[in-house]
Amino acid sequence: MQVRFTIIRFLSPTITPMSDHTENLMVLDLEALVSNLDYIKHLAGPEKQLIASIKANAYGHDVRLVAGALQKKQVDMLATGNIEDARALRACGIDTPLLLFAYATAENTIDAAKEGFISTIPNLTSAISLNAITEVQIPVYLKIDCGLGRLGVPLSKAKEFVTKTFQLEKLKVEGIYTHVPFPELTSSAWAQEKLIQFDEFIDALESDGYSIPVTQAMASCCVLAGLRDESSAICIGHGLYGLSPFSSEQAPAFRHLRPVIHSVSSTLIHIGHHDKGSDIAAGGLYGTSNAHVVGVLPLGAAMGMRPPADNKEMFVLVRGKKCPVIAVSLEHVSINLDDVENVAIGDRATIIGQDGDESLSIQELAHAWQVAPLQALMSISGKFSVKSI
Repeated sequence: MQVRFTIIRFLSPTITPMSDHTENLMVLDLEALVSNLDYIKHLAGPEKQLIASIKANAYGHDVRLVAGALQKKQVDMLATGNIEDARALRACGIDTPLLLFAYATAENTIDAAKEGFISTIPNLTSAISLNAITEVQIPVYLKIDCGLGRLGVPLSKAKEFVTKTFQLEKLKVEGIYTHVPFPELTSSAWAQEKLIQFDEFIDALESDGYSIPVTQAMASCCVLAGLRDESSAICIGHGLYGLSPFSSEQAPAFRHLRPVIHSVSSTLIHIGHHDKGSDIAAGGLYGTSNAHVVGVLPLGAAMGMRPPADNKEMFVLVRGKKCPVIAVSLEHVSINLDDVENVAIGDRATIIGQDGDESLSIQELAHAWQVAPLQALMSISGKFSVKSI
């Protein structure tokens, strides 16, 4: 017996066919990216090489669009978290040198080297294992831990790690780097001391005759706070995208950076008119004392959206008006359209960006969710169609 399946689409009579524009869209301002890059290079000094961090889908943006713009600016190196991202960039024509932050297995590191990528070695055990199985010499960067407590050998034990790795014939040390992040400007003195300690460590190695082509310690927080070091390179993540690496007080230099997210928007797919006294389950508006106009957007928890935290408000912009979010479900967001005149299905709803005289920022979205701006951005990363202006 042949079984036939029929696909049935249920359409509300109030829903009209969508226009040809994308329902959920993120727009990037690549000119802002280039502007941020130029300003950071100005702060750091012309002698510094620039490693651009594009991990985690370019901090929630779009790794292919961002990498393409950075390659045109001839950054010295791109750095990402995994080999799959690196392969995807090579496949779309990105030939800028690529550093892999995270160490994988020795076998994967060999594969990475064959494909022209530079891997990070975080400890001596990994270095010895890799040297034992590779048949050809592999370029590597060594990771030193200056206090973050993540990857790398602690600075107090790093000399043995570095000197013994240099003795391994099949590993070619092309760089040594560390990471000195700090979330508050009040910690800048601590960070400057860590930079000095790293500089002294590198100076001692070079005095012993070790040649290290690239050294790096400063990231966005260090550069924006006006710190200085003797390393040959900087590695920039947050600042490149106009995101602050600080959780509260901002460095004065931050005001010169521009957000690379131009806008994040969706489309009204349904408008419901609810009479006074109607029961509206969305947002708990049971037995409403007033009539309400409720709009529905085709994005929800599955698209990375969240309801506002307790005692916080969240808005989107429709026709230049701020519209409160009243509910977030798995696939939809419901918004209050009471104050919007002439609203229609197909109107754009702006989550981040400008609409008329009103605007909403990633910081405001993060505040509504009570998370850091980068966390908010990562929630929706990869869930929207992306284009650039």
